[in-house]
Amino acid sequence: MTDNHEPQPDDAEREHEARRHPRIWIASLADYNAGLLHGAWIDATQDPEDLHAAAQEILATSREPGAEEYAIFDYDEFGSYRVGEYERLDDVSVIAKGIAEHGDPFAVWAELHDGDPAMMAAFEDSYLGTYDSAVQWAEQLLDDEGIPGLLDKAIPEDLRPYVSIDYDAWARDAVASGSIDIEDLPDGRVVIFDIA
Repeated sequence: MTDNHEPQPDDAEREHEARRHPRIWIASLADYNAGLLHGAWIDATQDPEDLHAAAQEILATSREPGAEEYAIFDYDEFGSYRVGEYERLDDVSVIAKGIAEHGDPFAVWAELHDGDPAMMAAFEDSYLGTYDSAVQWAEQLLDDEGIPGLLDKAIPEDLRPYVSIDYDAWARDAVASGSIDIEDLPDGRVVIFDIA
């Protein structure tokens, strides 16, 4: 598969995917250990410095003396990605920004790679699109390559009704070959990644 023939989502699809607004609830551990909840919901798409500043503000306003540590007690709008209680705020920022920009496909990508910062940077090169099914992806890709037209030219007209492409098998073979990964999205569609 070459880069210039890979199906890409259109602008409307990208807009549909970008409707998440990830946020985290950061709380003081000293307060928690004292039986109190002292924290705040923070927009997770902020730059890491701003997330760190928000965490420090929460600690500074704690009623517990010596409040020096915080944790992420809850999160929202991260799709399938599970934010860890002690996850680095730098990583949370990158993942949240990716989810805000690309939606559920980025959340799936982050989950697949355990939030690895190096892999988050590879998303745009690996993302092949979101489709109703793996068969739809295979049909579009092979159609873009002109394969059905080549078959029509090569097969005599009286045999054409008996010859067809098994798109489902072709998609399964693409996964088995290790060149792509197909993941389910919460809405029933699939996301396709180039992993070769």
